[in-house]
Amino acid sequence: PPARAAVAALVPGRQEEWIAHAARQGCLIFADVGWDDSGRWDPADLAGLEHCEAFLPNAAEAMRYTRTDCPRAAAHALADKVPLAVVTLGAEGAYAVDGRTGETAEVPAIAVRALDPTGAGDVFMAGFLTGTLARWPLADRLAFAGLTAALSVQEFGGSLSAPGWAEVAAWWQHMRSYAGTPGDSAAAQDPTALRRYDFLDRLVPTAPRPWPLRRAVPTIGFRRG
Repeated sequence: PPARAAVAALVPGRQEEWIAHAARQGCLIFADVGWDDSGRWDPADLAGLEHCEAFLPNAAEAMRYTRTDCPRAAAHALADKVPLAVVTLGAEGAYAVDGRTGETAEVPAIAVRALDPTGAGDVFMAGFLTGTLARWPLADRLAFAGLTAALSVQEFGGSLSAPGWAEVAAWWQHMRSYAGTPGDSAAAQDPTALRRYDFLDRLVPTAPRPWPLRRAVPTIGFRRG
């Protein structure tokens, strides 16, 4: 169906014809790729990138596909294949290159106590996609994607852990009002890194909300057979 944007998973050895069709209809495609169990890491498997707006692999995947030994070098190499190359760096944050303009951006990760990484990559993708559709500056998009992913790993589950605007707003208000309480989650943050998120002032609701917010908790039921 018609859409402003879509997320595609590139699969080695398989062409997804819907990607080219959607791109011709004006849909922006944001692509990811899984681990290549074959060990080939054939750049030809990334042929679908010619139809994509952005490609967001992790550092290990990016370096293997580009035959580089540095994730930032890998991002620049990928920017020759796709307009926006974003390489996630784990605890170091993320690095992005705009292949159209040559602009680069690097944003450090937010310090969090991770409980469950399930779905964090998908949340990062959604955050970056949101910022792209909203035409935010590249560094803001990268920061927002990293923040939403960081908030998601503090909860259990996949989709249930994905933060909404209420969680983003509550986190930011808490960071801004931090009073130096020992053990507070804000104490672990680099003040310089936090200033990177000043753009949230114009985006999030201003009504105060407690942090952390209470979230739905996934449950699994077992029945004896």
